[in-house]
Amino acid sequence: MNVRNLLLTSFLAFLALTFVAACGGGGEAPEAETMDHEGADMDAEAPDAGAMEMLGGGNLTPVHEGTGGSPHVSVHWSVDGGNITIDYGRPYVKGRVVGESVEPMADSVWRLGADEATTLTTDRELMLGDATVPAGEYTLWTMQADDEFHLIVNSETGQWGTAYNSEHDVVHVPMTVGELDPPAEQLVISIEDGNLGFDWGPLTASVPLMVH
Repeated sequence: MNVRNLLLTSFLAFLALTFVAACGGGGEAPEAETMDHEGADMDAEAPDAGAMEMLGGGNLTPVHEGTGGSPHVSVHWSVDGGNITIDYGRPYVKGRVVGESVEPMADSVWRLGADEATTLTTDRELMLGDATVPAGEYTLWTMQADDEFHLIVNSETGQWGTAYNSEHDVVHVPMTVGELDPPAEQLVISIEDGNLGFDWGPLTASVPLMVH
């Protein structure tokens, strides 16, 4: 091989080595790490963001804090294929005496909550005690008369909780009344164990509920 050919061969070999180096030399790339920028394991199980807070056996959705300090909530229950939602304000007893210094009072109608009238919405026909309530939207009230405590279902909706009109009553249902120990500091309306009821101070009252 003459000198010219030797120089050409050396130059081509130099170009080949330069190209291989620029492409990483053919070695394996480092294995990618599975840590995020703060060093946490990316495969770690995340907390359940869909967990729902419960109240009275149903799924709770806060609505607003209430102008008088009684938080308003919307609570949803799924019962035997039916969907029932109750929207109400949740007052606190705050040292008052139920039936004497705070509602429900004897021989008067109570909104079963605070502020706006308490609203029940159902997409299926209900049986409350022996009374039938068609699917729809209603307001709930209670009244103590003589020795009986009644749940009242009324077809008028959207009113303030002192604007009760008996002309729109759908049913009056006698409730079973008991005494709580310890008392409930805040009102809770519940649908559990086949009953619609509420706890308020030392008072607990309920009526059987069925979905048709």
